[in-house]
Amino acid sequence: MRPFEELLKYSSSIHGHLCAGQVLGVRMAMVGCREVGIEEPRGSKKILVFVEIDRCATDAIQAVTGCSLGKRTLKFFDYGKMAATFVNLETQKAVRVLARDEARLTAAAHANGCSSEQAAQKEAYTVMPEGALFEIQPVQVQIADEDMPGARGARQTCARCGEGINFRRGQEINGETLCIPCARGGYLSPSRDEKPASSPPKSVLIVGTKKSGKTTLIEKLVPELSARGYRVGTVKHHHSSSPLDVDRAGKDSWRHRQAGARAVALVSPTELAVFQNTDEPAPLDQIIKTLNNLDLVLVEGFRATAKPRIEVGKFTTPASLANAAEHLLAVASSPIIDRGVPYYDPAEIRRLADLIEERVLGRPASPLPTQPPASK
Repeated sequence: MRPFEELLKYSSSIHGHLCAGQVLGVRMAMVGCREVGIEEPRGSKKILVFVEIDRCATDAIQAVTGCSLGKRTLKFFDYGKMAATFVNLETQKAVRVLARDEARLTAAAHANGCSSEQAAQKEAYTVMPEGALFEIQPVQVQIADEDMPGARGARQTCARCGEGINFRRGQEINGETLCIPCARGGYLSPSRDEKPASSPPKSVLIVGTKKSGKTTLIEKLVPELSARGYRVGTVKHHHSSSPLDVDRAGKDSWRHRQAGARAVALVSPTELAVFQNTDEPAPLDQIIKTLNNLDLVLVEGFRATAKPRIEVGKFTTPASLANAAEHLLAVASSPIIDRGVPYYDPAEIRRLADLIEERVLGRPASPLPTQPPASK
């Protein structure tokens, strides 16, 4: 391997300036390569590096080792730790090199007459003994086939956004293959000037007999799910065929309807209400599609619809459950005899919200496919 001074000059020219992080990263890479038995890493096809922070030292590690994200030989885990793990793919030998926190505190003792703390660290990290600067730990790393450099694999397609997915990063949620942003939420949000992609929200039926507590349960689930960042809407099934009493007599919109308008929209700066006559009951899916920019719709009623549901009420036997079938997520009720039916106390709102997140909204239970280094 080239001398430290030469590597530091090369790394700093790529990074753009010489700083303490460059010194630390160059020395860290030299130690890691030495410990796993790689004399010259640049151009080598047997080195893989995991980095745990996106700082100056990471650029130095890339410069010294030649590893990169594009070559799939540099793996990034956003742990916020000044550490890197070096793996010899030929021998499977691996070592994690961690910069000691106390090195920053003792830097001044190794630097003479520096004008600033940054200058002291830059000088100190150049001369400090290896043992005072780093903690070096042999580790074992399990690397999945799809995470190896040069790996190929079948391309998947996200069932929600339609975008392609490489390297088996698709998440299987309720029988669908989703990309990680659609399954877990990503870093992007629609621009205020850009209309978001049209995608109907997920839905859950809250069903039960009259006065069983359906509305009360919805009243508690809406703020709980909203606090978790979901945009939640509701739909209420009205059993009577008489006109809906939501638009008061004498109001302009009521007068429009009385004049014979089959559809009336009432618009304010912050709200929109639409009243529309129908010749037959509107299908629930059609109703849900009209609710824009929502993640989830809690539907009170519509028990005949084949959708995930929570049954609310007091049940004493399994036979008293109206919908103990494939679409039943849970029962929110007093204890029932058949413990095979998923049971929740109606007061367990957080657990019910967890269930909806996992079973309906697709919150995954497993981490990303690539696993971080594991200590011996």
